[in-house]
Amino acid sequence: MQSGRLPASLRWVLTGSLALAGLAACSGGAATAPHPAPSTLFAPSPTASPGDPRAQSLRAYLGMWSAFVVASQTADYQSPSLSRYAAGDALSVLVHGLYENYRAGIVTRGQPSFDPKVTIISAGGVPVRASVTDCADSSRWLDYYKSGKPDGGPAQGRRRIQAQLQLFDGTWKVTYLVVGKEGTC
Repeated sequence: MQSGRLPASLRWVLTGSLALAGLAACSGGAATAPHPAPSTLFAPSPTASPGDPRAQSLRAYLGMWSAFVVASQTADYQSPSLSRYAAGDALSVLVHGLYENYRAGIVTRGQPSFDPKVTIISAGGVPVRASVTDCADSSRWLDYYKSGKPDGGPAQGRRRIQAQLQLFDGTWKVTYLVVGKEGTC
């Protein structure tokens, strides 16, 4: 089934995450303005308690996307910010996508938007995993060659994202990531 074209960054995330799902189932250059720190781009509601596992996992999920968006602006596949929010297969998928963009000379501009819903899975009353279902919009997050020429293709749109997070020494990190095709939400 053919879908609208993803920004190069998300195309590689989709390709890699579909492979992960199968396994689990058995710019003309950087913008001139300084970039905000990844943790400030997609902040969860300020009403959430800082110790709340739902708020913590949401911060990690949005932090991962924020770090990815910033790294995509220069195709920085070695960005240390990514491992702050992602681990394992999810981190591999993100790094691979950025590396492919780097090799192709593609960077992204703009900003995607997210609408995540978090569910906490507990064992014996202790949070052990978080599941995120999201409907992201990539229509304002587009690809450009480093020369400044747009990387064309159909308009972007909304797509379903599934993610899972786990605790690592008290810190939530995304470990599983599946990005659906455009129009899936």
